[in-house]
Amino acid sequence: MYKGFAEQYEPRKNNLQQEFEAKNNILRSGFLEVAPVDYLSMIFPDKGHKDELIVVFGTVKDKSGNVIERGTVKRVALEYIWDIAWRSNAYIPYCDFIKNYYHSKTLKSIKAFVVDCDGITSTRLKKILKYLWSSLPAEPTHIVNSGQGVHFVYVLSEAVDVKGLRWSVNKLNETIQDTFSRLLNVDKHPVVHPYRFPGFLTKINTVATAFKVREPYTFEELMKVFKLQPKKAKRTEKKGKQKGELLVLPNGRRAFFEWVLRKLFMNPPIPGRRHNSFFALGIVAYKCRREVPYEEALETIPMVYEDMMDRNLHIGFTMEEAYNAFHKGYNPKYVRASWKYLCGLLGWEYRPNKRNGRSREEHLEVMNAFRLVRKELRKKKYLPQILELKRKGLSLRQISKLLGIPHQTISGWLKNI
Repeated sequence: MYKGFAEQYEPRKNNLQQEFEAKNNILRSGFLEVAPVDYLSMIFPDKGHKDELIVVFGTVKDKSGNVIERGTVKRVALEYIWDIAWRSNAYIPYCDFIKNYYHSKTLKSIKAFVVDCDGITSTRLKKILKYLWSSLPAEPTHIVNSGQGVHFVYVLSEAVDVKGLRWSVNKLNETIQDTFSRLLNVDKHPVVHPYRFPGFLTKINTVATAFKVREPYTFEELMKVFKLQPKKAKRTEKKGKQKGELLVLPNGRRAFFEWVLRKLFMNPPIPGRRHNSFFALGIVAYKCRREVPYEEALETIPMVYEDMMDRNLHIGFTMEEAYNAFHKGYNPKYVRASWKYLCGLLGWEYRPNKRNGRSREEHLEVMNAFRLVRKELRKKKYLPQILELKRKGLSLRQISKLLGIPHQTISGWLKNI
């Protein structure tokens, strides 16, 4: 009984190993096999014997699913890397990291791009090489027979630094994997993902092998072949570091723009501030550009200039200089200019707060009085109409919809009668 049970699984193991050897024979017939030591030194040419590599160990479970060894990340010196080649759960990323700390945010440079295709049989591999190979934009530089699957590797002639090119690196990795996914089942991974290296034991008790297809690419060549444009990351400054930085959108009202104009017409700026007044007008116009069109703001320049000329003021600059000053102020970097700054440009008196010198308590008292007056005026205006509509048989909700007054407000007014 036990012997028959074992025989059911023995052929499956042999078949997997036979498939592995069949794939090796297919690859040997067309490509040059690379020794594991040479492959490792090609990927990490800058590493000495004492330098450490990131090695990721996967979780190991028994047949019942119990965890024997939990996954972890270790740093192993290059001279001892082959001492762990017997472990089928050891994987190495094709990357370098800042201070050898394994994380996507500490990614320093990329050595190669890898496409992981699982479940590739010898028949399927032969079909790929014979019929699907020509449809790829660029051949991989190496093929790694990793056990039941195959890795298609695009090795770079020089490692590419990720700083400033993170978007381009990730986009190229995604594009390469998407290209293969049209032909095969691809396990898509980020660039920092670790893979089984040639010379390491596989899960089917074979040793992974590598084969050279062609010479390595440069990063620029791969970007061009896969029709991608490099996009360098923009440097961002902290808020407040750059005074002219646009942090908010223009939200000034038309009434503010018109008020500044009226004040300019009635009280022209003092000598020494008249040229600056056009610069200040440009700032105000940009602040209010959501409600004041640019063409309309531009038409106010000759009005202000001629008004100064009619008052026989010695301006000291031409109309063209007034336009130039306006355009200098009509700029997003001045959108946060304060009222104190504008008063300094115009030579106007600056009052430190909107309460016009009143204390907070005095200001609240005045504003509450204004609010009560406005409320009574509104009630006096609409109450006769409400009573008339009520006599005609309209409901409170109908009256509310007709006059645009909240239902609760109308109800309160009627209760107080």
